[in-house]
Parts: sequence; structure tokens; C-alpha cells
Amino acid sequence: MNRGEIISKFREENPEITDRVITNTVLNGWCKAADKEICAEARCIVSNEPETISTTEDDAYWDLTAQIPKFYDIDEYPGGGVAYDDDRLKLTTIAQLDEESSGWRTRSSGTPKKYFRRGQYLYVDRPVNSDAEDITIYAVYISDDFNSNDKTPYNQLSHLTPFHDGINKYLQWRAMGKVGKEKEAKSAQKDYMNYVAWMKKLIRGGSHNVIFFTPPH
Repeated sequence: MNRGEIISKFREENPEITDRVITNTVLNGWCKAADKEICAEARCIVSNEPETISTTEDDAYWDLTAQIPKFYDIDEYPGGGVAYDDDRLKLTTIAQLDEESSGWRTRSSGTPKKYFRRGQYLYVDRPVNSDAEDITIYAVYISDDFNSNDKTPYNQLSHLTPFHDGINKYLQWRAMGKVGKEKEAKSAQKDYMNYVAWMKKLIRGGSHNVIFFTPPH
């Protein structure tokens, strides 16, 4: 369904919510918000090829949002993640690094083995010792704006067509809250959240996405 069809379906299912109660302008804004929220939560928009970040000697962290347009998260699904010089880095945490070695923050440059993300930044467990190698990252992206009646949701990706009703469920939740039907709003919110969780399970399970597996080195 495109945006126009989604809104028409919402109106048909809720004939009492006319344009005088909730305008199409408001519904359009909710459609845009729903699209971005669903795509983020269900990890709908992922890279087919890794993003590349050039490194400089002694670099220990990089701003992912500056380096990767529409970056949302690192895709750690099997075959994804982060690599340095084509060797996959192991996901870790600051706490784990502190447990292993309290002096990791002052290590000299070398070949990193682990990484962690903190906010918009990607960190490695030691500064890199070369500006000739690249960091490669499989990314999850923020969706393009769902801002036209002729567009379908989720970057208009055809394999996500079965999940277009997620937008309608978001509209139902927001609309019930808007008109003061708190009980119905809570029920609609639960329905929406369950739907997105179901989406994520199917998509991340590979039912509707191609998954590339890389043999261990």
C-alpha cells in the first residue's frame, strides 16, 4: 500500500475519525514517524555491502553519523559487524575491556581486535597503527522520509510489502489517544508493539531478507 491507500484504509476502519477530527496533514506526519520508528526497531533497512571508513594512524574512534549517511546502528547479524583490514572485530564493552586489562586505554597503536559503540562513535580496543587499512561496517539505516501519497513504506522495498499494515496500526494507536479513548489507545499500542516485534523476528530471521554468511578466518 502507498501512503494514500494506508490513510484511506484507516478512514474506512474508523469512519468516525473524519478529516475534521484528525486532518490528513496530521496523519501524514504520523505515517512519517511510524515509518522511521518501525524501520529502526525492526532493522528493516540494512546494507548489502559494508560501509568503508578510511583510517589514520593512531585513530581510536570514529563518528559513525559523520561517516555513514543515515546511520542508525551496526548490523551485528551473522556475516555483518565490523572488520579492520578484512579481519572481523569482536564486539565488546568498556566493562569487559576493563576486566581484561585496566591499561587498555593507553595502549600503543597496533592492530585492534575488538570494538564497541558508544552513542554515535565506534571505538576500538587500541589505536590503529596504519593509515593504509580500512574499517568496514555493516550498517542499519534510518529510512528515507515517507512523505508522499504515491510512496510505499520502508524505502519502498518490495520484500517489505507484507508489513505495510504496521503503519496503520501506529495510526490507530495515535488516533485513539488523540480523541481521548485511553483504553482503546492502550490496546492499540500493545497491538502495534507486538506487530513490530513480530516483524523484527521474521526479518532478522532471514524470512524476508538475504543474509550473507562469511566463513571464519
